[in-house]
Amino acid sequence: MLLSRPAAVPMNPAQAMERDNLPFGGGKFVNKNISDRRELIFGDKLHKFLKNQGKKSLVDLMKEAIDESGTDGALGDVWNDVTSVLNRKTSASRDDLTTTANLVEDACKYLQAVFTEHMQTVVERNLEVAERGGIPGTRGLVNAFLKVGTEESFQPEDDSIDGMPTWQVTYHCVRAGDMKSASETLNRLKSFPQCATLVAALNHVAKHGKLDSELKKKLKVEWRHNLAHTKDKYKRALYAALLGGLDSAALADTLENWIWFKLYPLHVDPQLTDVLFKEVQKAVSVDYGEQYFMSNGPSEFQYFFTALWLSGQFERAIYLLHECGQRVDSVHVAVLAHKLGYLRMSKKSTDEMLVVDQNDSTKCHLNLARLIVAYTKSFELVDVPRSLDYWFLLKGITTPTGSDVFEMAVSRSVYLTGQTDEILGKLTPDGRREKGLIDEYLDDPSEVICRVASDTEITGEWDQAVGLYLLASKPTNAAILLSSEISETLRTENKEKIADLVHVAEQFKKVQRGCQASEYATLSLLVDLAVLFDHCRNEEAEIAYGISTHLRLIPTEPDQVTVIVNEFHMVPQKVREVLPDMCLHLMKCLVDHCIRQSTTQANRGANSATTSMFSSSNRYVKQIKAIVLYSATVPYKFPTHVTSRLLQLQASLGI
Repeated sequence: MLLSRPAAVPMNPAQAMERDNLPFGGGKFVNKNISDRRELIFGDKLHKFLKNQGKKSLVDLMKEAIDESGTDGALGDVWNDVTSVLNRKTSASRDDLTTTANLVEDACKYLQAVFTEHMQTVVERNLEVAERGGIPGTRGLVNAFLKVGTEESFQPEDDSIDGMPTWQVTYHCVRAGDMKSASETLNRLKSFPQCATLVAALNHVAKHGKLDSELKKKLKVEWRHNLAHTKDKYKRALYAALLGGLDSAALADTLENWIWFKLYPLHVDPQLTDVLFKEVQKAVSVDYGEQYFMSNGPSEFQYFFTALWLSGQFERAIYLLHECGQRVDSVHVAVLAHKLGYLRMSKKSTDEMLVVDQNDSTKCHLNLARLIVAYTKSFELVDVPRSLDYWFLLKGITTPTGSDVFEMAVSRSVYLTGQTDEILGKLTPDGRREKGLIDEYLDDPSEVICRVASDTEITGEWDQAVGLYLLASKPTNAAILLSSEISETLRTENKEKIADLVHVAEQFKKVQRGCQASEYATLSLLVDLAVLFDHCRNEEAEIAYGISTHLRLIPTEPDQVTVIVNEFHMVPQKVREVLPDMCLHLMKCLVDHCIRQSTTQANRGANSATTSMFSSSNRYVKQIKAIVLYSATVPYKFPTHVTSRLLQLQASLGI
């Protein structure tokens, strides 16, 4: 199911990897057949992150990829949004209030930096009008920016500073994130009692970073008192920035300003709660949503992405990138969020790519497994090393049946490409294991190789599965597989397969190390039984009788039946399954032998030939009788057709 739902991607025929392309061969990491340069650059940075086991910052590596790939325009803005918020590993869970506070703080800092950069750009384009001169700091920048006069006129209130309306200067300092500069302008406003609480609140934020609870209550009262007659839009905007939920449409004229007015009140709130943050998220994703932010189509995805990302809705933002065709960026943004601990992932790897919480429309989970599998489909056959990098990110994610997605992906790659040795390694003649690509990720890849062996076993390629179990240092699993195959094949009379199985089993017994004694004994017994079956088919009664006597699985004379039956509990299950066929083959061989010998002696004129060959003292006759008695006594129900045939064979001798 995981592999079936993503849109099908045309696949090229698998091409063998050159040894130089393997990560431990001293050559390049990526396959030469891949042509998407930007895709390769991001993939190479991820490889470096995994190779260094996370010692190098993934944020820094992604920034390198952005620079080297020349990412600009809308995607450049996307990555600016991403790295502004995701710049460190979260210290708490995604839904913890501390994490929320950090996200809000980082988003506000980013929006303030963007605003400052905007003012600098405007000033630099209008140096003659701005007349900034050498005045440093935010105040100098704000004054120069306001001199350019790029906005409509308004009605300033209360006072001015340096020839500029005080509230206008104060707002621009606050909007740029420089509360110290803002507090300097407020000294001019202390003599205005109608706004004393606003001045006190701004000074308190400048000093402590947060509003005081009591001060916020007083500020609400003051705002209600001034609401009707305050016309200065910058003064009104400062009330909105501190209290939130107020009309700030006059200055929320850009997407960045709009989001800042949504987030800044949360940033300074003395009692930030999840409810307040969810209200902002709901406004972005539900109340306005895609229809508002992308009214002109998918080409405007960057605006909606910014609103989603800065409001902490990472899963929706990543899914938006994916749906708008930005697959390289959607995957690597998701990987970054996952590695830093900010990504909510779906519980099941078979879920849809985005799962919205039924009880909370602002809460979503992303199916990272589906996103990555869909991404690697286009190159999984021609660039196995790069595919493995992405699949390794899924280690630990399981399917509803409990299978590890990484192990599944490796097994699928081995099956599709046939590059078993390159991916998993191989055994040398002296029993050592040569490393493969999988060793780049795991110190002990035996569990993954064992998973591949298990899947290979299911496909019926038992000989390859045996080799893989040995490669995984799981000889017991190999012995169990061989025992099952021999047991089943002995009952189906497939002579060619039995010969192959016996050959592989003999080779296995020579090279295996550490096989569980009971399973080794079972396999040895079944190999002996295969040899016995072969002698029976070749009508070699003497040899077959000797092997039967040695094995002691069935009695050689009636007096042994009780003893052998009492020892039946010691017979392995796979051997028990073969016992009816063993009895039938041996019985037929012995009966045919007796009849042939009797006929030969009769032709030579020996009158007592028939009597001597079928007498109760004949050892073959004894075993024939013992087999019939055993089949009726043993606590393992023989098939009806087998017991009937045994009785017919016995009757054919007249005994």
